[in-house]
Amino acid sequence: MKTTQAEIEQVCRDVCEETGLTFGPGGGEPRLVLADYDRPPTFAVARHLALADLVVVAQGLLTGSDRHLIGQILFAERAPLLIARGDPESLSGVAAIAWDGSAHAGRAVRQALPLIGASKALLILQAPEGRRLDTDANPETLNAYLRAHDLGEGRCVSAEGSPEGEALIRTARANDVDLLIAGAFGRPQLAEYLFGGATRSFMKAKDGPSLLLMH
Repeated sequence: MKTTQAEIEQVCRDVCEETGLTFGPGGGEPRLVLADYDRPPTFAVARHLALADLVVVAQGLLTGSDRHLIGQILFAERAPLLIARGDPESLSGVAAIAWDGSAHAGRAVRQALPLIGASKALLILQAPEGRRLDTDANPETLNAYLRAHDLGEGRCVSAEGSPEGEALIRTARANDVDLLIAGAFGRPQLAEYLFGGATRSFMKAKDGPSLLLMH
């Protein structure tokens, strides 16, 4: 355990050196602090989420046993979660919003505004199968909100096929999406695809987008 902690600390110090952050507690300049709790991960997460703008989890480190932790972040703590894949630079690539007009999707978009602003292109994905698209899901409503924040507008792409979750992920991959923004638990099929038995392959896949999820 001490060896693992030392390795993690060295990784944190390397990250700080590469990015210009200060390592360790304190005030003033941006910094990275490594918390050490002799408790389960759920306890450590709960201690820090009250004022967290975003929780970042590396996709490559996720295992099946981490699903309860992800559930805690999204359900119990109601924090936005970024499941990051690959090079962080990719987050400024192509972003896509899985839009169905739901409150879940709206919260995800609001939390993702800085990342949307940093993206080079934006798509709006809609999956007709498995969910009735009505006026609440009109992409123009979303585009009007984005324009009000000086973020331009997204290009609409239909995610054909079913189940809905697979269609969204498949369409994101086909359009070289780097970041998929979704109110995942407003979409039962997407939640099942991401965290159910059929989606372990997605979590471990080497290609595909990072995910920003909000309940």
